[in-house]
Amino acid sequence: MHHALDLTTSRRGLFIAGAGLAAGATAAVHAPYALGQAEAQQTGYTNPVVWQDFADIEIIRVGSDFYMTASTMHYSPGAPVLHSRDLVNWEFIGHSVPRLDFSDWYDLNGGHRYIVGIWASSLTHRASENRFYWLGQIDFHRSFMYTAADPAGPWTRHAEFPRSYYDAGMLVDTDDTMYVAYGNTELYVAQLSADGKTEVRNEHVFSSPPEIGGMEGARFYKINGSYYMFLTKPPNGQYILKSSSPWGPYEVREVLLDMPGPIPGGGIPHQGGLVSTPNGAWYYMGFVDAPRRPRAGPRADHLDRGRLAAGADGERRLGADVPVPGPPPAPRAVHDRH
Repeated sequence: MHHALDLTTSRRGLFIAGAGLAAGATAAVHAPYALGQAEAQQTGYTNPVVWQDFADIEIIRVGSDFYMTASTMHYSPGAPVLHSRDLVNWEFIGHSVPRLDFSDWYDLNGGHRYIVGIWASSLTHRASENRFYWLGQIDFHRSFMYTAADPAGPWTRHAEFPRSYYDAGMLVDTDDTMYVAYGNTELYVAQLSADGKTEVRNEHVFSSPPEIGGMEGARFYKINGSYYMFLTKPPNGQYILKSSSPWGPYEVREVLLDMPGPIPGGGIPHQGGLVSTPNGAWYYMGFVDAPRRPRAGPRADHLDRGRLAAGADGERRLGADVPVPGPPPAPRAVHDRH
């Protein structure tokens, strides 16, 4: 199994939030690791649950297992896959992109690709195949899809698209159709072919209103027959679009704006995703910027669970003393690859 995170060098932390978006917690959890008896008895936690350089996360559930991916820029291998049974305790199980081989510059031959590479990618599971898919744009002019039968790998390249699915969010509809929501300010939906290797339809579906400003970081869901696009207004807001069709028209609602995070001076929770537990409760998981100095510095992803709480002053804030999403079942088997 991959080693746990090194807290002395980690830069971000992770948080989860409950139905309606929430926050808070008690018992401290500091890094991803395989669950044991002690974790199975855990009843609370403290944000951030993971201190690591994980931005722009997406989280999904398959059965009783949760999986997460995140931006890793120019680092290779890329697109880490993390696993959890309770949204609090996490373990590394692999990478969706085994090697960044998109150009010679990724090998420092003739140039470099620092701070580009994998940005705000998407992870999904297609139940009809019992297969996982990862999608991300590279260098702002093309996108790649990788796939695996086991989220721990091996992952293989599945397709290359001649379009930048910027800040993509994949959706596998109830009829097995694969969609991609993406864009910044101007938002689009693409429909993929049945084999997920080509684009068969693409439409502009929404323009961010001037009073809101640019929105990005799309996560795409179908819940109770309606389509939802969960968007971030970096770095301080989350909005949601709703429609009866993936092609719109969409209405927009504010979910959170300027909600204080769990790290003093660490910024506002944003650019994460929504996930449901097996018992039907919904949670929000995202990250916050946590600079260690006034200028550009390291950031912290954190995990927060609970509900959006109203403070004494009526402002939304991260709550406290919130239990974990539920006692986790036995952990999935993770084989030692060394």
